[in-house]
Amino acid sequence: MPVQFKIAITKEILAHCKNCGTGNEVHRIENNCAIAFALADIFPKVHVSNVFIFPFGTNGNKENDIKIPMPPVAQQFIKLFDGFRFTPRLRLLLPEFDFTIDVPDEVIEQINIDDVKELIEAAAPGHKQVPLSTINGLLEANII
Repeated sequence: MPVQFKIAITKEILAHCKNCGTGNEVHRIENNCAIAFALADIFPKVHVSNVFIFPFGTNGNKENDIKIPMPPVAQQFIKLFDGFRFTPRLRLLLPEFDFTIDVPDEVIEQINIDDVKELIEAAAPGHKQVPLSTINGLLEANII
């Protein structure tokens, strides 16, 4: 049974990621965009396309990789965000929003509960704290 995660794109995330894809950083866009940054606490190797979230990254063959469908609201955000690539300051004007993803059982089974507990105790610098509701959902999914 899939577990729903609520992902929030905040003004802080937009500010942190505003230069993504502008040539001012060495990180790949798919791993450094606002949505990938918001997911990085849960999925450190996340790779984001305009249609799918690859929670464990890609191995060069996206057809065989585990993927989560990107909700339409997040797809529209990506179009807007990418459209401001040459004017990254305009990305700061984008509104905060959140969206929900359905995380399938095959993804939940691969999440290490010890890693989740570690995230509760201390979030990585520059990342937001993982919401307690997310942690509870992960724990419930692994208990059943």
